[in-house]
Amino acid sequence: MKTCLHLVFAILSSAVLWCGRAQAATPTTFYFWLTPFPYVQYTPQESFVIAVDAASAAHIHHILNNGHQPGFAGHIASGSVDYNKNYYAPGHPVWDWHVASIAEIFDFSDAFFPACECPYLIANPSDIAANPDAWITRNGYGYTPIHYYIAGEIDPSQSSNVANVSSRSFTGQGERTPITAFIINGGEPHNVIVRGIGPSLAPSGVEQPATNPRIDVYQGSTHLFQNTDWRRDSSASVIINSYPSLAPSNDKEAALYLTLLPGAYTVLTSNEDAGDGVVLTEVYDVTNSP
Repeated sequence: MKTCLHLVFAILSSAVLWCGRAQAATPTTFYFWLTPFPYVQYTPQESFVIAVDAASAAHIHHILNNGHQPGFAGHIASGSVDYNKNYYAPGHPVWDWHVASIAEIFDFSDAFFPACECPYLIANPSDIAANPDAWITRNGYGYTPIHYYIAGEIDPSQSSNVANVSSRSFTGQGERTPITAFIINGGEPHNVIVRGIGPSLAPSGVEQPATNPRIDVYQGSTHLFQNTDWRRDSSASVIINSYPSLAPSNDKEAALYLTLLPGAYTVLTSNEDAGDGVVLTEVYDVTNSP
């Protein structure tokens, strides 16, 4: 009898565990970040977020895993939702409109669009945000933004952070180019300022500073961004207006304001003048600033 009781208890325990697993919550909504295509020069640095179901999420990942850029056709509505943020902007403001439903997920490499300046194709997020109700009344609810692609999945519920990084080294050519690594963890894109400082080190007693630092940002083996002479980059105005204390004091130094998905990154800092010199490589997390 004792053996039978143990057996019954084991069976009941297994049933309870099985029921617990069956009732465990599984995600039904997935969030994806859309960013402008880099070749669309006139597109402002804006981004937004869409919420999709499991089937659409699987389709998006399939396209991304093939090395292509997914897009969407959907319908918008006025009113804000807390996940639809412009991650490019300091402070990550929430848009006053959102994508209410998804009609289709497509691969940009297979898609064809009408040859027209149709608002539902070319509107930027800020065009809609100027007056969402008026935009919808004038142009309809449809939105298929051909200048924006789905860059990756995010999870707004996960806290994110990146440690500030600073390293001083002697830069040269080839294998003597210093490499600085940093990691963004969590579930949301982060705003960082990456700097390569050289000439302004001289007043601090550095005898051979790099005369014209260049920074190259990589994710794995993929080259993402490059800068030398920081004022020439399109992000210089963001640094000057929002983070003036991080603006390099010498125009020959390098600096980039970037919005990056969670992941591991490296910065290669060289001297554009091809000579050797001391360079200071810095990465600042400015997501919650100013």
